[in-house]
Amino acid sequence: MLFVWEIKAIFKDKAFLVFFLEMRTIKLFVASSSELKEDRDRFRIFISQENDRLHTKGLYLEMVQWENFLDSISSTRLQDEYNKAIRGCDIVVCLFFTKVGKYTAEEFDTAYQVFKDEGKPYIWTYFKNAHITTGSITEEINTLLEFKKKIGNLGHFYTEYTTIDNLVNRYRTQLDKFLPKIESSHSNSQQGESIDGTRSENAPQHSHVFNEWLTAQLIEGIKPYHKKAADFLTSNPNWAANPYLIQTAKRILISGYVGVLGIQLRKLMSIGEEDYSKCKLKRYLENCQQTAKRGMQLITYALISSLWDYRQKSGLTLSSAQTTALAKFFRKAAEGTSIEYAALLRPLTEAFSENNLEFPLLELADFTSHLQEGSPFIQACEDLHSLMEKLNSGTFGVDDCYESEKNVALILEKLSFLAGYRMISIKDIDYEQQRNEQVGLYLHHYTLLEGDSQANTTTQGKIRKENSPLTSYAVLLFKGNVRQHINMVPFIIDYNGMALTGGSKICFYSHCSTFVDLSINFNFIEDNAKVNIKKSDNPKPGDREPIAINSWLSVPENRKDMNFDNVFHLFQEAKKALTGIEEEASEDSF
Repeated sequence: MLFVWEIKAIFKDKAFLVFFLEMRTIKLFVASSSELKEDRDRFRIFISQENDRLHTKGLYLEMVQWENFLDSISSTRLQDEYNKAIRGCDIVVCLFFTKVGKYTAEEFDTAYQVFKDEGKPYIWTYFKNAHITTGSITEEINTLLEFKKKIGNLGHFYTEYTTIDNLVNRYRTQLDKFLPKIESSHSNSQQGESIDGTRSENAPQHSHVFNEWLTAQLIEGIKPYHKKAADFLTSNPNWAANPYLIQTAKRILISGYVGVLGIQLRKLMSIGEEDYSKCKLKRYLENCQQTAKRGMQLITYALISSLWDYRQKSGLTLSSAQTTALAKFFRKAAEGTSIEYAALLRPLTEAFSENNLEFPLLELADFTSHLQEGSPFIQACEDLHSLMEKLNSGTFGVDDCYESEKNVALILEKLSFLAGYRMISIKDIDYEQQRNEQVGLYLHHYTLLEGDSQANTTTQGKIRKENSPLTSYAVLLFKGNVRQHINMVPFIIDYNGMALTGGSKICFYSHCSTFVDLSINFNFIEDNAKVNIKKSDNPKPGDREPIAINSWLSVPENRKDMNFDNVFHLFQEAKKALTGIEEEASEDSF
């Protein structure tokens, strides 16, 4: 127990003490069946990110899940413990897909009864609308239909969601409406309102539709590079007049554009479907900026990676302007903007043209005209940069979102050729040779990076058999034949692969802590979270000590350190090869 003087010693700052004491915890219970575990896990990540924002308002969302309860001997059944927890919650979110388990239904009934008695918890129900195989349909589908009918009779409004991004964006909008209400008072009765205390998400509201211009421009743009898009446009010349076909066109774009751009488009499409709010406008503008930048980063990193390979093989000569531009890239101490990447592309493409080098992405040979001052491409980059200033100052509106959409559409239209490329993350490589076989095969554990797949998942990847090995723990960009790839490490990495955990967490190089410890900063493409990699102080045995190094590598933490140390060293090697700059990670000590 802390005595008064100990509390005063901990909270010397009176303002912080008041803030700490006034911090309000809002308990949120999530009910769903086991089939939606991945959606539940991603929803938990969303709540954690919201807390980073809400703590400044003195609010904290405490997420209560049935996984958190100990399945131990109790005088009551465990479900009774869950129901008890629901009675103490402020919010209940129910997720459903192909069935409604009896315990999940019981949790809803408990929440609904407590709401009628006490005016809380507020209840949201979401039904996932996604493709399922006919073989997976069982009689349990009837529980879903019966439950929908039941809550309809109660007058409760439910909402459908298509992906976890769609769910998160919809619920973020609801939180923006709900939190000011719960902050202000408990005295406001919910008479005449729906169970969740807000209007139905399906009720008529003032809204603004985004991404229609973007979709129309890009589906035509990728037509020469993507067969599915070409077939779709041939079969459906009037697709833009059909709401269902508009959604199909969006899905083609998300799955069609290479990996990371598909992911960015998925987020834009999802935000565009939300109800109108200031928060929606802000996040749409932010994601427009990120989408444009990711596209230019991707081709920039491909050019730098290939230029590094050429430099190592032939010792080509770079001009003073090209070396200066590369030095600025490797030593920049803050994250760059889309206009800065556009400026870097010009000397990079000139280096390939002047040295008669084959472009890593052959389409870039004809891209130089787009990089000239005053071109529509450069103008779109500059306009986006101006809109970012509005975003930072909070002086943006709906028209700025439409302007951003048109600029992003123009930029990605010029990068439509990226719909012909694919990205994979190679993880472990095993060697398989059966008894009496003359030749064995290399088993590559990899993840295909696609826009319609969820990032940061723990699901298993795929296995590909090859006669010879590719590079392990690498993100590869290629067209057609994976053997003719561009290795994007150390500029694009799969953090989860290197950390020896499940799934993929693709991160883009942001900047280098040049004037501190030379650590390298990355951004996770899914939520722009920061990732920092620095040289470890974990000494690795020499290669001439096989017993020692085998013992060292048997420890997972050592292999993890080695993987991240390799990223650090590769970055320094690339910098030295392309700019001549050689920097030490630490100063001499005396």
